[in-house]
Amino acid sequence: MKRTWIASAVITGLLLAALPLSYQLWPARTPVAAAVDAGQRIGGPFELRDPSGRAVTHESFDGQWLLVFFGFTRCADICPTTLMQVAKVLDGMGEQGDWLQPLFISLDPDRDTPEVLAAYTTFFDERILGLTGTSEQIQQVADAYAVYFRKVPMGDTYMLDHTGAVYLMNPQGELASLIPLRTAPTDAIREISTALAQSRDG
Repeated sequence: MKRTWIASAVITGLLLAALPLSYQLWPARTPVAAAVDAGQRIGGPFELRDPSGRAVTHESFDGQWLLVFFGFTRCADICPTTLMQVAKVLDGMGEQGDWLQPLFISLDPDRDTPEVLAAYTTFFDERILGLTGTSEQIQQVADAYAVYFRKVPMGDTYMLDHTGAVYLMNPQGELASLIPLRTAPTDAIREISTALAQSRDG
């Protein structure tokens, strides 16, 4: 247990130490906001891997409210900022926060292994579940959520350009709300609480 904790701390430290440099190098510092066309179906079947390496599918979250965000651990600004906002939302919602399962789905499966994701997401909040998979699995779930992403070569490495937003999915697997990046936690809490209340009233 102690050895695992030390390894996680080292990985997290290395990731955070790289953020300032990554921010300077990344040409797309502000991802394009995700857009959903009227009547567009968002969400659908997927199979990914959780931090323990176990298979996770859409059916694993049947009956749950989800906060879904796509990104990658080497993201310089938007991803860590958004995950901090998600953590604040969970805390600010009190007991209602227990009704939400936040998912951070990596768009960089080549580098974001389950171990890396585990160290990264728990740094922000232990309730955030990091998911990864094969390139094909990631492309499938990204398509299902209308997420655009592409590799941006940076010498002998690369960064990712991608759209971004937080998807609030209801227990039926349907999009309840698309929360834009940079939304203040208080505004996000209000929007999520309204969606939960409308669901109960319905």
